[in-house]
Amino acid sequence: MRSFLSSTEFFHPLWQEIIINLLLAFALGLVCSWIYRWTHRGFSYSISFVHTIILLVPITTFVMMVIGNSIARAFSLVGALSIIRFRTPLKDTRDTAFVFLALGIGFATGTNAYAIATLGVLFIGIFAVLMHKIRLGESIKDDFLLRFRVNSSSNVEGIYKEIFGKYLKKNTLVNMTSAHLENFLELAYSISFKNSREQQSFVKELGDIQGLEQVMLVSVDEVEEY
Repeated sequence: MRSFLSSTEFFHPLWQEIIINLLLAFALGLVCSWIYRWTHRGFSYSISFVHTIILLVPITTFVMMVIGNSIARAFSLVGALSIIRFRTPLKDTRDTAFVFLALGIGFATGTNAYAIATLGVLFIGIFAVLMHKIRLGESIKDDFLLRFRVNSSSNVEGIYKEIFGKYLKKNTLVNMTSAHLENFLELAYSISFKNSREQQSFVKELGDIQGLEQVMLVSVDEVEEY
């Protein structure tokens, strides 16, 4: 056991190897971040997270080259990392997959497994883009959340209900709250359109009603991903 540790303790890659590994890691990190940006949906996009993905790959590569074949270094690294506290939660569970992808690329390039790193990014990128294109797993494609504020003292319910009948094939009241203003209520409806091209006209007509204000239309998919 002692001879094994002594034979693997002083692992030093060539400087050419170090440069190649770090440059390849950075390039694959850029590809990984591009895939993330292209396939991202919702409001949780963060440029800081994109930069983290890019930097995480060469950093992991660097760490793997430092560890080399040394078991002692590996245990020392685990001990050092145990004192770090990561307090920033990921807003989207999908972001976790890209963190693991960046780590996997770093592990591969740090151990000179260039083919595994390149093919891994290629195939996982294809999978991510394919899932994005076919909208895999989505069960609701045409529902929206409509929110607006209405003056309860004015008789506008009949007016906006008439507009609902003109543009919508479904409308369901999902929430009604006090707007903390005299005689005002905030209403939220789950709606779907007869014709998806008439969304702007629908919002404009609602906004023109006296006693009705702050009209907001949001895709249900966007709300669920926030």
